Amino acid sequence: MKPTNQHEWIKDTLESVPAIVFLVLWRSGVDLAIAGWIGTALAAALLAGFWLKGARHNPILLGMNIHLVVITPMIVGAFNLGATDLARTLVGVAEAGVLISITAVGLILTLFSPRGFIGVDGLPAALQRAYSLVLVSASAAMIFWSFANLGNTLVSIGLPLMVLFGLRRFYVARGRDRSNPDDKAGLVAAAPARDVD
Repeated sequence: MKPTNQHEWIKDTLESVPAIVFLVLWRSGVDLAIAGWIGTALAAALLAGFWLKGARHNPILLGMNIHLVVITPMIVGAFNLGATDLARTLVGVAEAGVLISITAVGLILTLFSPRGFIGVDGLPAALQRAYSLVLVSASAAMIFWSFANLGNTLVSIGLPLMVLFGLRRFYVARGRDRSNPDDKAGLVAAAPARDVD
């Protein structure tokens, strides 16, 4: 059965939960390591659940959740191995690292997934590839923006993510419009009949 817009919204909301929980805990003063491990556990559970159910991910949120799964173990592992400078560097660039993860996931999806980074079915292959490459390019450009604005979470990561989500929605809508133009006959048939005198 083809997913409805409501199903897509529910699924996207569910995929957002690990990042939202992590941010709420972190900003509320919970120890960063604890917040990180909770975010990691939630993201890992979500990724595993989607895989078991065969559910399809929002490609941007997939990159975010993979980042959550990877970054905390990397930081804690570096601290435990005595690589304190590396661990502190990772903490400092963790926000911008979200965009690195999203870009890497986007590139992999563009190259190897029939749905591409745009992440929808039913588009011609040329459109799928073109729109996916636009998204990957935009995501890569946002990495530089993010590093230039470290320290301000809203500007460094919030704004780029809003742009990426908005750009993806635009190209999904554009692709669907181009792939399924209005059925003129259907529109005429659906139009109200005029009274004939």
